[in-house]
Amino acid sequence: MSRDPIERPFWQVAYFGAALLFIVSAFAPLQDVYAQRSEQALTRQDVRDYIRLRIAIHEKQQEMKAHADQYDDVIYAFFQWQSEYLQERGRSRERFEALEKRIMAAERALEMVADSAEYQTRLQNNREAIEMSEHYSDAEKEEALAQYARQDSIRQARHIDPTRRDWPAVRPYEEALEHLVNYVALNRPDPPNLDALPPAEE
Repeated sequence: MSRDPIERPFWQVAYFGAALLFIVSAFAPLQDVYAQRSEQALTRQDVRDYIRLRIAIHEKQQEMKAHADQYDDVIYAFFQWQSEYLQERGRSRERFEALEKRIMAAERALEMVADSAEYQTRLQNNREAIEMSEHYSDAEKEEALAQYARQDSIRQARHIDPTRRDWPAVRPYEEALEHLVNYVALNRPDPPNLDALPPAEE
C-alpha cells in the first residue's frame, strides 16, 4: 500500500514536483504549429523574406506608436497598414503569420536537437531516481516511467519529426532569427544585417 503524499519526506515530494515541471516545460505544445503546413519544404529565400518583412513591420509599428496621437485608432491603423504592406509583397497576413510559426517551430526543434544530450541525461537521471526510490509503490514508479516514455515520444512526434524538412532552410539563419527576436522584443537596438545574411542559394 502506498503512503499518503503528505507523510512522505519533503525532498521526495519536491523531487517528484520538479520532475513533473520538467515534463511540462519540455513538452508544452507549440501553438497550432502544424495546422498551416504545406507540402513543400521552406527555402532559404522564405526565411530571408520573413526576416526582411518582420524588420520592416516592427520598425513601422514603433514609428506609429511614437506618433499615436496622429491616429484615431493607432492599433487599427497599424493592422490596416500591415495587411496592405504584405499584400503588396504577395502575402496575406495569415500566410505571413503561418510562415512565422513554421520558422519558429523549426528553430525550436533545432534547439531541442542541440540540447538532446543534456535532455537525455536529465531524463535518465530522473528515471533512475524513480526506480531507486523507496517511498513510492511499484505501481507509482511504473506510471511515472510510462509518463516519461509517453512524453519522450510526444517530443519526437510533435516537435521534431514534422519540422525536419524545414531544417536546411532555417539552420543557416538561427543566429539571425535569435537576433531578430531580441530586436523585436526591444532587447537590442539594431536589427539583423540583411546584407550579412547567408545567401538564398548555397
